[in-house]
Amino acid sequence: MTLEQALEQALEEALAVPGRKLQTSDEARDGARVVTICSLAGGGAKPLLPMLVSTAEHDALVAQLKARGCEQAETEFLTRIVWVPTPAGVEVYDARRRQLDAAGTHATLEDGRVIPRAEVAHVFTWASEDHAHRGIQARLRSGEEVELVTEISLAATGDPTYNRNDLLMDSGWCTTLGRVIARWAGATFEDRI
Repeated sequence: MTLEQALEQALEEALAVPGRKLQTSDEARDGARVVTICSLAGGGAKPLLPMLVSTAEHDALVAQLKARGCEQAETEFLTRIVWVPTPAGVEVYDARRRQLDAAGTHATLEDGRVIPRAEVAHVFTWASEDHAHRGIQARLRSGEEVELVTEISLAATGDPTYNRNDLLMDSGWCTTLGRVIARWAGATFEDRI
């Protein structure tokens, strides 16, 4: 079996996994991009197949995957957080679970709590002092602060040289997604990282 045949077989196997599937595209180096097919069958966006493709082949592959039922999702390099912009809002997943479903007039949090969109006054990013825990929170009109999306970084917990510069590189997704959520809510946004 050639490498091309093996890749085609792996692609067919990934697409045959039951349930809803997403595709993400990450930037890579040297004129290539990483396209990853994820399955939502287990509740989270579990990566099934990462594929390194040339920039010239990227758009054709994305169109092929879309035609075969893989919805376009967003992510950023160095995170496992994946979000799906929808006409009504945004869905946010990590590899294990859906963390947020902000659609229409309300947002459903990971624990099932429902928050009306009109109650969201401010959206902000944050990170713990040790840089390991980071994410996006909302301040409600009542003054309560609620966690919307969160991530624990194994790099920050396991590397004694991990510093603020590393945090800034690893948490860019917080700012990008935080702005998406703030737009959905019609709320102000602040990057506190």
